[in-house]
Amino acid sequence: MWADNEADADLLGFEFLIDGLVVALTEPRLLPLTIGVLGDWGSGKSSLMQIAAQELKGIGRDQTDEEDDAPGRYLVINFSPWQYEDHDDVKIALMSAVLDAIAARVPGAVEEVGRLRTILGRLGRWGRQLGRTAAKHAPAVVPILVQQAVPEMDADTADLISAATSAVSEGAQQALAELVQPRPSAGGTAPTPTGDVDAFRKDFAKLVKEIPGCDAVIVFIDDLDRCLPETVVDTFEAIRLFLNTPKTAYVMALNQNVVESAIDSRYPELKKPDGAGIGRDYLEKMLQLKIAIPPLSAPEAETYVNLLFAELHLDEEQLDKVLEASAQVRRENGLAVAFNAGIAGEALGGDIPLNLAADLSWAADITPILGASLRGNPRQLKRFLNNLLLKHRSAIRRNASLKLPVLAKLMVLEDQYNTDFQKLFDWELAAGGACGEIRVAEARVRATGDSTSGKPVTGSPTGTAPASRQAKAASSKPETTDQLTEAQTWADKTHIAEWLRAEPAFAGIDLRPYFTYSRDKLSFGVSASRLAPHLQRLITDVQSDVDANRRRHIGTVADLEANERAQFTEALLERVQRHPGSFALTAALELAEKNPDMVPAVCRTLQRIPPAVIPPASASAAVRRLPADHADVAALLDRWEASEHTPLKTVVTQMRKASNRAKGGPGGNVR
Repeated sequence: MWADNEADADLLGFEFLIDGLVVALTEPRLLPLTIGVLGDWGSGKSSLMQIAAQELKGIGRDQTDEEDDAPGRYLVINFSPWQYEDHDDVKIALMSAVLDAIAARVPGAVEEVGRLRTILGRLGRWGRQLGRTAAKHAPAVVPILVQQAVPEMDADTADLISAATSAVSEGAQQALAELVQPRPSAGGTAPTPTGDVDAFRKDFAKLVKEIPGCDAVIVFIDDLDRCLPETVVDTFEAIRLFLNTPKTAYVMALNQNVVESAIDSRYPELKKPDGAGIGRDYLEKMLQLKIAIPPLSAPEAETYVNLLFAELHLDEEQLDKVLEASAQVRRENGLAVAFNAGIAGEALGGDIPLNLAADLSWAADITPILGASLRGNPRQLKRFLNNLLLKHRSAIRRNASLKLPVLAKLMVLEDQYNTDFQKLFDWELAAGGACGEIRVAEARVRATGDSTSGKPVTGSPTGTAPASRQAKAASSKPETTDQLTEAQTWADKTHIAEWLRAEPAFAGIDLRPYFTYSRDKLSFGVSASRLAPHLQRLITDVQSDVDANRRRHIGTVADLEANERAQFTEALLERVQRHPGSFALTAALELAEKNPDMVPAVCRTLQRIPPAVIPPASASAAVRRLPADHADVAALLDRWEASEHTPLKTVVTQMRKASNRAKGGPGGNVR
């Protein structure tokens, strides 16, 4: 299994991004510089920055020095503002971290660093005093200090700050004036915030310039998009106000949309003419360069998963060989799969560990589906694999014989398409294992390939199923018309067809032991514990997404004996309560329409469900199908109309008005 931390090795093929980042940071003419590494959650921002930081640390380092922290040409500092959210002032924490790193690099700069720490202490007190005297105005007051202390800033940034200044209330202006007004003391004029900011910038710039053998101070700032709005803005202010001096660079990992929203939240009173916030403009002015991390393509996702298994099964020397082989493939064709069993064989001289070969084999089948459904997100891919191995190892501890490829394929369905996962479970439960529906569905997509896309069957160059499987299908007991229609309709879904084509085939396999490890995703209830097999079958049939099938089976419910009907109703409504967005609710409403005695039970169940999770389409069906003059129905619809869930409320109101108009009065219902 793999830790959910940033990686030291480049498994994602970020070479071209790392090169761009290092080139920019080592170009003296670009300094001072602030770079944004932009990407979604889990896209690999932290890993990219860590690898780049390690490369920068090694530039100019004496290769004969055995110390890993021997000084190179760049002083690299890592900082996470998220870890300082409880700190009195994140700006002070960031500046202190930079001073600590400089003091460690230059022990002889004790006096200069000490003087800067003294200024930091006063700046911290200014911040606390401002917080006491004008707390509610602080977000608008700080830009004024920036403008006063840094008059040489570019015009665009000054415009943004001027906008912030104009939004400051008279009370805030007065509080600020009192704060920055020098107060004479026995030693002369007392320092002011603007004076301290100016002094810090000048002394800090001088200190950085005089660091021996140092081309630049580079600060990598991570986790910014995890922070509260105040922390986000404070971090930018620290860089712009205090630290943005010659020979410095700042690299910030962030999700652009999250950070822009944080800035808008910090300055809600500042709006552009179109009503939008200033977050996007603010960020544009703060970042001179952007390095955007794209989502992994399908081949890149497959390469990443395969390299994760290589990391798991190979020793350090072997892993270095396959990483180099993978890097070479990427350099030649960046959009191809850069590591698989064939490339591993070439890199390792044909000596592939058996467990690695086995994992690469089944991973080749599920990774294309998984990579697409997880939108090329490395963290989600890694978490899926960790969950997979956790379940498999748990089964081994209990001597349960679960085949890893079968479990992996089933978990893809569980992870991405839970409704279809539930449907397969219901079929397996009703059939007592090895359900006929999966065999029919597989035969449909594997016999001729995908009729809509022309894709051949996996592993079959002719586009037909292996002869042994064809013979088995031909000799099997014919399916009923209902099973055939339901299973084929299920198989015709694009995502299900792609999933069914992946190896291994499930026909003839009892999947019930595998479902044991997915209980948190499944609805068991009465149907799993007490119902007779024919009722379990009926529960599945009435939830069909094929209207004709569902309604045909709904008509048989009235023929059940009283006790069976009660058990069936309880089981169905238990499913409705757990999954109100499923076809169970559709079936319950259709049943209540045909069987008035079920109306109170259906209404009681729906009353227990929060209105916000009731699909508006289902609410519309409820108004059409349930008798409006029934007291329980009226109470349910009144509750929905009074809810704060606008889509539901709107639908119910409109449908009830239409019902009244159709009936010419307050009662009745519309079909």
